[in-house]
Amino acid sequence: MITETASQKAQAYYEQAEAMYVSLYGPNFHHGYWPSADDGTTYEQALDNLTDQIINRVGARPGDRVLDLGCGIGGPAIRLARTTGAHVVGVSNVATQIEHANARASADNMAEQVKFEQADALELPFPDESFDAAIAIESLIHMDRAPALSEIARVLRPGGVFTAADFCLNASVTPARQQVLDRYRDLDSLGSFHRFDEFPPMLRRAGLEPVELLDASSHVEKSVKMWWERTEADLENLTNQYGKQELDDFIGLFDDVITHGGPEYLIFTARKPASPRP
Repeated sequence: MITETASQKAQAYYEQAEAMYVSLYGPNFHHGYWPSADDGTTYEQALDNLTDQIINRVGARPGDRVLDLGCGIGGPAIRLARTTGAHVVGVSNVATQIEHANARASADNMAEQVKFEQADALELPFPDESFDAAIAIESLIHMDRAPALSEIARVLRPGGVFTAADFCLNASVTPARQQVLDRYRDLDSLGSFHRFDEFPPMLRRAGLEPVELLDASSHVEKSVKMWWERTEADLENLTNQYGKQELDDFIGLFDDVITHGGPEYLIFTARKPASPRP
């Protein structure tokens, strides 16, 4: 019996769900970030804000080479390159995402600075110590984190910084919330939800030293309401593409996350030590 890997499940999921993601997120396949709950930030601004939270923490400089692990259709990588002057290589195992990302980079006159390649995050086609920094925005949740983090550490140069947005558990899990978490994992083809305090030792085992871990849940929680509204606004088109049952499943999940809570939202930064540990 052949068992499908987490990466293969994620690949199949995104090949099927890409149109829905574009409807929900545009070029940024991730949550939005609101500085405060009632600050008037639009959804589009909040999506860029989340990318900027990652950009500000990873600290890329002009000429640096940055890896975007799980790049989607390229929005964050292009924004990082334009903001910092770094050269960015984005990877995804979904061929259509790479096609769309490279087309977006060309349309934005960023093709010389940003490249996208189809690759498996657990077997990156890059030499050791070939990147100055790396980011992963809501992509680790689709992977076995231990080998993924080890691959990131392998390709980072000594002193290189890795910043990621991920899901975690950092509050009590009631039976009702556990049911929501299980449905979330099933519908979105997600991996395990690790507890917040499991991340520092996990990073250290991979060869990365934790710098900052932030529970940003309160800043991103409005995202689910925005997804619900966008799905309703594009309901006829999405129903024609995916069928009524699948759309009902997703809308039901959004309602349940709003009512019972989903996973917490983690932004973390780690650094590869500048010299090997004694």
